[in-house]
Amino acid sequence: MYKIKFGTDGWRGVIARDFTFDNVRIISQAIADYIKQNSPGKSFNVVIGYDMRFLSENYAEIAARVMEGNGISVLFSSQPITTPTVSHAVVKRKANAGIMVTASHNPPFYNGIKVKAAFGGSISAGTGKQIEKFLYKNSPRVKEGNSKITNFYTDYIKDLQSYIDLNLMKKSRLKIVFDSMYGSGCSYLQDVLKSTNCKIIAIHSQRKAMFGGLNPEPIEKNLEELKKKVIEEKADIGIAVDGDGDRVGVVDNKGKYLSPHQVFPLILSYLIESKQWSGKVVQAISLGYLGERIARHYRLPFQEVHVGFKNVCELMLKENILMGGEESGGYGYQGYLPERDGVLSGLWIVEMLAKRKNKLSQILSEMQKRFGKSVFERKDVQITKIKKLLSSKQGSKKNKTELDKKLFTDLVTQKIPNKLINIPVKEVKTFDGVKIILKDDAWLLLRPSGTEPVVRLYSEAESKRKVDLLLDEGRKIINKISS
Repeated sequence: MYKIKFGTDGWRGVIARDFTFDNVRIISQAIADYIKQNSPGKSFNVVIGYDMRFLSENYAEIAARVMEGNGISVLFSSQPITTPTVSHAVVKRKANAGIMVTASHNPPFYNGIKVKAAFGGSISAGTGKQIEKFLYKNSPRVKEGNSKITNFYTDYIKDLQSYIDLNLMKKSRLKIVFDSMYGSGCSYLQDVLKSTNCKIIAIHSQRKAMFGGLNPEPIEKNLEELKKKVIEEKADIGIAVDGDGDRVGVVDNKGKYLSPHQVFPLILSYLIESKQWSGKVVQAISLGYLGERIARHYRLPFQEVHVGFKNVCELMLKENILMGGEESGGYGYQGYLPERDGVLSGLWIVEMLAKRKNKLSQILSEMQKRFGKSVFERKDVQITKIKKLLSSKQGSKKNKTELDKKLFTDLVTQKIPNKLINIPVKEVKTFDGVKIILKDDAWLLLRPSGTEPVVRLYSEAESKRKVDLLLDEGRKIINKISS
C-alpha cells in the first residue's frame, strides 16, 4: 500500500495513484490530530485554500469535512488562490493552521497538500515528523459541510498594495507581460496594479487541467512564450509565477531570462539602496555569490542555510532578516510573512523599474559591473548506479529510494582534487551536499535531491564556458564514486 510521507511543506503525489480521496482523508485526520494536541485553547480553526489543478477544490472540500468532523472550524476559500494568500489568511484570521491543496510547480498529474503554521509560514521538518506520527493512527472522522466560505483574496491584495510604493508605480507607464502559467495567480498582478498606469498583458491565465502542456515552474525552459511575448509587445519586463504563486521567474526587456542568482541580488540591492532597509541576508546554499558580495559591501550579516525555504523561514522567525531566498525563485522579505511570495517579488522588480527609470537589462548590467557577473546552471544526474553502491556499502538488502546523504558527502569529499579547471579550491562546505568554492568564487555544488531520485549539480561562475566545465567536473566526480 502507498504510504504517505511528508516532504517540503507537506505531501504530494500522483493523482489517482497516490493522491487519492482516501489518502486526503488520512492526512487530513493526522493534521487535525496534530492541531488539537499542539495548539493552545479549546477551540480551533483552519484556513483551507486550493489552486487550479484538477479536482483541487474537491480535495479541499474533503479536508474541510475531516476538520469539521474533528470539531475544528473551517474558513474555506471562495475561489482558487495562491499559497501566500493562505499564509496571509492564517495570520489575518488568527487561525491555528492553513491547508493548501496544491502541487506547486510539479507536473499537472500531481497534486498535494501544503501545511502552513499559525505564524504564516512553512511548517518545520520537526512539525512534519510529528504530523507523520498521527498518520493511520485514527480513522478519519468526517462531518458534512459547515465551512464558512470566505474571500481571502481581497484582504491579501489590499495588504500587498500597502506594502509596496503604489504611488511611485502610479506615475510610471510600464508595460508588463504577466505569465501565471495556468495557475491560481492569474489575476493578482492586475488587481494590485489596477490603479496605476501600468499596462499588463496576461498570458496562460485560463484554467486548464493539464496546464496546456506546460510545466508550471518559472524556469527558462518553460518560459519561451513569455520571452517571445516580451519582445513582440516591446514590454519593459516579463514576470511569471508558478502554479501556486510562491515562486517568480523574470524576463528582461530584451527577452532574456534572468536566473534567480541575478534576480535575488537585484531585489536585494534595490531594498538596501533605494528603500534603506538593513538586516541579515539569508540564502540557500545553492543560490550564489552576488548576494553575499552585496551583503559584505554594505556590512550586513550574511548566512547560508540548507536548501528549502523552511530553513529561511526558521531564521525569519528568530532574527531581523532583510531578505531570504532560495535557488528555485522563492524569496521572503522583512516586515512581511515568513513566506516566499512570487507576486510580491515581481512587484519589487516593477517598483525598482519605476524608481530607477531605466531598462531592466541596463540595471542588471550596472549591478554586475559593481559586484561581478553571474552565469548559473543546474543539471540533474540519475542516481541508479550510486544508489546501488550506497546500498551495498551500508549492507542493506532493501531497495532504497533515497541516497544516504552523509555517506554520499563522505564519498564525494574523498574525490575532490586541490584544483578544479586549474583553479585552486578555496573552501569545501558539506552541510547540505558538497559545495566546492574556487579561489575566484566560482563554485560547484553536488547535492542529492530530497524529493526525486537524482543528484543535482549546480554551478555559478562569470562565464557559461566555466560553468559548463565545472558541471563536467561534477559528472566526473559522480562517475568516480559510481565506478
